[in-house]
Amino acid sequence: MAELMPDQAAGLRRLFARNLVRTVTLTAGKAGTGRSAIAANLACALARRGQSVCVLDQNGDRRGVADHLGVRVVHDLADVVRRDRALADILVTGPEGIRFVAAAEATRLLGSLPSEEETRLVKNFGALEPAIDMMLVDAPSAEADSAPCYSLASTEVIVVVSGAADAITEAYALIKRLTWDFARRRFHVLVNRVRSAEQAEAIFANLDSTAERYLGVKLSSIGWVPEDEALRKATKLKQAVVSAFPDAPSAAALRGVADSVMQWPYAGEDCLDGFVQRLVQASRIAALSAST
Repeated sequence: MAELMPDQAAGLRRLFARNLVRTVTLTAGKAGTGRSAIAANLACALARRGQSVCVLDQNGDRRGVADHLGVRVVHDLADVVRRDRALADILVTGPEGIRFVAAAEATRLLGSLPSEEETRLVKNFGALEPAIDMMLVDAPSAEADSAPCYSLASTEVIVVVSGAADAITEAYALIKRLTWDFARRRFHVLVNRVRSAEQAEAIFANLDSTAERYLGVKLSSIGWVPEDEALRKATKLKQAVVSAFPDAPSAAALRGVADSVMQWPYAGEDCLDGFVQRLVQASRIAALSAST
């Protein structure tokens, strides 16, 4: 059989999967783990695999996913919630056709969104063309008090951890909080900025054994990304390493992560309405956390 082109494959996938969407939040226990850079490169790797990718950036700074790829996002999802702009007007399309939505300012508004406005937001996302295959959420690090709430919006959570001792400690603290406070039971771990597979395996094994012993949670490894000068150079160039330096070790690692994500089974029959509903609920929790 002839190999399907990416757009054909995406079309057939939506036809037979009934517009199911994979929703994935990338988070970290602390800043400095390279989470947003990983999100940017993962988005590009997924897009190069034929996925229609949308990135929801809930960081309020200028070092979000779009900035890593040289894309300037001006408007926020808050403009759509206030009915100042249509969703299509605030979306910015970047490399590989990836679409970006800033959402840092929308949290407060989403937390008090009436049901009819929630329905309108669902319809807006559902009407996007091309339809979304993969929604990536770049959540703030857990150093922000309400940050863990954002991990509730997606069906899958990737915790990015570096080799630094405090990053490992904070990653466990984040997993503990998500488990105890929000009943999250499934986590994928990506080890970033390490020099060898042995180091990555040791970090994951330490996290996994601790989480299983004290939280009753079994973690899943989604791989590791090595310390790589090519990745640093690509970041300075505001490009994805999978595009700028496709033969680099980090590019190969990120393609492997993308392949793993695409092989995950769909969580139930999750569509964009479920994602938006969870996003609204997570914003309500964030609003409550901020007021206490």
